[in-house]
Amino acid sequence: MSTTVTIHEDGMRCRTIWEPSGQQCCTDVAAAIGGRGEYPTPAAMMAASVASCMLSMVAHTGVNKGFSTTGVQIESGYETNDKGGICALVFRVTVPMATTPQVRRMIEAAVAHCPVGAIIDPAVEKKISWSWGE
Repeated sequence: MSTTVTIHEDGMRCRTIWEPSGQQCCTDVAAAIGGRGEYPTPAAMMAASVASCMLSMVAHTGVNKGFSTTGVQIESGYETNDKGGICALVFRVTVPMATTPQVRRMIEAAVAHCPVGAIIDPAVEKKISWSWGE
């Protein structure tokens, strides 16, 4: 195991500890259902985990194919249905520098082939928008 998740003292938040380094992050239930809104919800963290994987794949591709990925970022979020279930993960990818068509295709492929995103149920739509520097 590499992480431990515990319930925070107030009973509404959870603390996750990454065992090798002791780094921590917390989550909170949504303010609409009693949380304080001080930390991301688990759903927001799930979307951020997929975005982090996407961006890691972009960085990996850039290193291996010899192009810069400095400044590339992904904003993430999610949409819920009328029952509160997650129906879509929403991502906005910003590539601030000018790219060639070949590099653009490699970045798009890296985002599309994120292994963490691949395990998300296909019923959960992935909405990806792009902002390209010119």
